[in-house]
Amino acid sequence: MNTNRAEYLTHDGVMISDVSDILLNAPEGIFIDATYGYGSHFNHFSKNHNQLNFIGFDRDGESVFNSDPSHEVVHSNFSNIDKYLELNNINSISGVFYDFGVSSHQLDSSHRGFSFQDDANLDMRMDLSQKLSAKDVINEYEINKLINIFFKFGEEKHSKKIANLIIENRPVNTTEQLVNIIKSALPRQNPKFTNSTVRKIFQSIRIEVNNELNEIITSINKLKSFINKDGLMIFLTYHSIEDKIVKKFIDKEVTGCICDPKFAICTCSISAQFKLGKFKKRKSSISEIKSNPRSKSAVLRYMVKI
Repeated sequence: MNTNRAEYLTHDGVMISDVSDILLNAPEGIFIDATYGYGSHFNHFSKNHNQLNFIGFDRDGESVFNSDPSHEVVHSNFSNIDKYLELNNINSISGVFYDFGVSSHQLDSSHRGFSFQDDANLDMRMDLSQKLSAKDVINEYEINKLINIFFKFGEEKHSKKIANLIIENRPVNTTEQLVNIIKSALPRQNPKFTNSTVRKIFQSIRIEVNNELNEIITSINKLKSFINKDGLMIFLTYHSIEDKIVKKFIDKEVTGCICDPKFAICTCSISAQFKLGKFKKRKSSISEIKSNPRSKSAVLRYMVKI
């Protein structure tokens, strides 16, 4: 274990009490923490839910290397958790928890290049062993691909102007260079809106680098078949794109029938495999947002296997 592991335990997990309350109803068995991060959720859950045997997964080798030695943590993308379960003859689990946010350690580690608030080499890889980095995206993608990424993943209306200016100023190697280019592409406006645009562009690049949306779609669709009766699928999202994916997935799984509602009789014979939890969605409390501003955009959703 790395002696610097303490820096990974400086933050409480987002909505940790809310998620813990949901776990009270989880059946005995193996429970997957699909996004171990710095281990805060895992640590709290394992201490308070003795009926569950937790296994953590994280694509970030630093998180795994610095994990608590008493925790079982696997270095893997969560889209490959099903392969681990199959290789270890695990046919069913009591549930899975996803926290789709970037870990605080990744944001706070300036050398990882996730944050626009510190100057660093453009990187943004959650798994440092992968080849594609933010520097590759910014310097090698053609303009239409950049525009599409900024608009699709960042929902940014100035995507074309920003992409054009990036092309004109290549090579772009650091976060500070990129921030200055983004700001130069924008009209004069309240600094609050400028920073919002910078944040959205960084977010969109990070999503592209880490293939985040496809990872989510692949993983949740694979793991749903491993959930035991009364088992749980719990999701924490942080921006509208993630939340739309999760909401659409839950709506489909709890509805079942795909017949035209105009017809009184179901002919598709598709039945729901899950039901909604006790609430449709929940957000962080005011007190939590005050103590941890990063929790402000978090949305908690869950469903239960029938």
